[in-house]
Amino acid sequence: MHSVKSGQLGQVVEYFAEWLVSSLAPTIVGSKPSTILTLADCRYQPLLSMWRNTGNAVLEGTIIQFKILHSSEDKETVLFFRSDTLEQCIWANEHKLFLEKLGYPVNSGLEGCLELLKQRFQFCCPHEIGVLLGIPLKDVLGFMGLTDSSITCRGEWCIYGHPDDSLALMRRYAQDRESVCSLMGQGLSPCQILRGEQENLPQAV
Repeated sequence: MHSVKSGQLGQVVEYFAEWLVSSLAPTIVGSKPSTILTLADCRYQPLLSMWRNTGNAVLEGTIIQFKILHSSEDKETVLFFRSDTLEQCIWANEHKLFLEKLGYPVNSGLEGCLELLKQRFQFCCPHEIGVLLGIPLKDVLGFMGLTDSSITCRGEWCIYGHPDDSLALMRRYAQDRESVCSLMGQGLSPCQILRGEQENLPQAV
């Protein structure tokens, strides 16, 4: 009986790891500083239960870290990130100035910023999180109503002003997802990808 349970647990870990890798692909690759996921159980995909039962095991020893922004009995909102790329994001000059104006302690480091984000998340989803998610600052400012630019088009987010750079970034994120799914299709395990072991994983530029 114990071996059956262990085998079932292994299957759950593998399934959840594959789902997580597919969801986090641009962040794993390094082109997207972080990804936010809200996990809940549904009839055919009990993601919250899998996350709470196997999340630590799946992410142990990997290049991905996480911060739980909000938690309730039936739902959990989690920010997944690579500390190197997220730190680069908040230290980019225009991002640093923007976040500091909103009270974020950038000079104190990443953890202080994430802790303040978590505090604000208890009341609502703060719009500035878009910068941490790899959305161009011009689009975040436009969404917040802080510029005169109007919506040009919509995709993964609302684009304000000239769309070319934003659309190129969306395509990059889509390509990262395709590349990582292709690697799994070629036999690379999701846990290997989470550990960054694969030589052919696309690198951020």
